[in-house]
Amino acid sequence: MAGTAASQMIFFIASMIVATAVAGVFVTTVINLSKDIREEADDQADLFKIRAVIINDATAMPYNATCSTLIIYVKNTGTVGLDYNKVTILLNGTFFTKDNMTFALKDGAVDWQPEVVLEITMTNVTLSSGDHSLKMWVQAKELDRFEFRI
Repeated sequence: MAGTAASQMIFFIASMIVATAVAGVFVTTVINLSKDIREEADDQADLFKIRAVIINDATAMPYNATCSTLIIYVKNTGTVGLDYNKVTILLNGTFFTKDNMTFALKDGAVDWQPEVVLEITMTNVTLSSGDHSLKMWVQAKELDRFEFRI
């Protein structure tokens, strides 16, 4: 009988150790998952703060074939100011960076704050008649897609 009690005590202690280890793994996993969900939620909240929309008329784009320039009007519809020096545009599969663009803030604005319109003049643009697509990134976040016709 004493041997049975001792072996049961050993099995009980061993099962408690295993149960504690499994519980520790579950707690660590839940904590890490919670942390990842919180970081993703913060990233998504930032996306709502950073917003910009191309406000051109898709049927009357200001394109000058003689000068090879295209003008795009972009309104900051977010809740924070944006850096227009970090604008990247993909036009029909070709990337345009600040080296191929000039920027002008409208209505006397000095910073690209919410509700301010930015005029982007893209240079060295050759477009044929027909449909075209444009994607815009600001501060490394894709903010708008725009389809238009020349």
